Amino acid sequence: MRRFLTCILTLAALLALTAPARADILWEPDDNAFYKSHREECSAEDRAYIANGGDGFVTAWDAPGGSQVRFQHENGERLWVSFVYQEWGLLTLWKDHKEISGWVPLADLFLVYDYISFDEEFADQITDYNGEFAGYDGSAEAVNFYAYPGAPEITQTFEGSLRLTQDLTGSEDQPSYITRIFVDEEGLTWGFVTYMFGRQNAWFCLDNPGGTDFPVRAVPQPELIPPRPPELPSRSYGPYVLVGAVVLVTGALLLCFYGKRRKNT
Repeated sequence: MRRFLTCILTLAALLALTAPARADILWEPDDNAFYKSHREECSAEDRAYIANGGDGFVTAWDAPGGSQVRFQHENGERLWVSFVYQEWGLLTLWKDHKEISGWVPLADLFLVYDYISFDEEFADQITDYNGEFAGYDGSAEAVNFYAYPGAPEITQTFEGSLRLTQDLTGSEDQPSYITRIFVDEEGLTWGFVTYMFGRQNAWFCLDNPGGTDFPVRAVPQPELIPPRPPELPSRSYGPYVLVGAVVLVTGALLLCFYGKRRKNT
């Protein structure tokens, strides 16, 4: 019995160690044949975009330059691009508990400003973390995270706890989860956390961890083309026209064949 309990506890410990790794395994679509056959040529994107097609809507196709419409969205809708193939982005939605994936030209989408955009814009002002938060006493009731310093909305809130304080301040046994530092235009210091209780990729203010009223940063916004209800593009009728033509030709050949057969008999 003791040996059995030891095995169970060992297995539980191993599962606990591997859980974070499994949680961050890159998701891949199951519903798109083009992606499956071109997986090696696609790059992971995992970023939000705004629909902004020239016709007032965007159309997701079965493949880049394909002919089968998977779904459509009016301009202004927030969409998530999981992978990119050349100049096309792969969108996925769930309808009736089923996954539906389709490709949209990136030219018809506007990238939402995020932590990557911020990192690219302020790369020369972002520095490595060097213990700037080590003296935090854990007094805040919660710690609020934002996509970037000055983002208009909170992306994640963690209630204050001893575990949270230790994760952010670090200890002799474990370094802080804060990896980088940025000082904004108001003189406030922000810390970037890549992973903590799951993937974060978000910033919080070291000077006011529970703050909710920071100056909003001006970031690029789309010149949105007025939205309108989607219409099926003409090329999406191609397969149906072809099938119809095949049916008509086949029917005509059968009529001709049986007509000749009747005359001969």
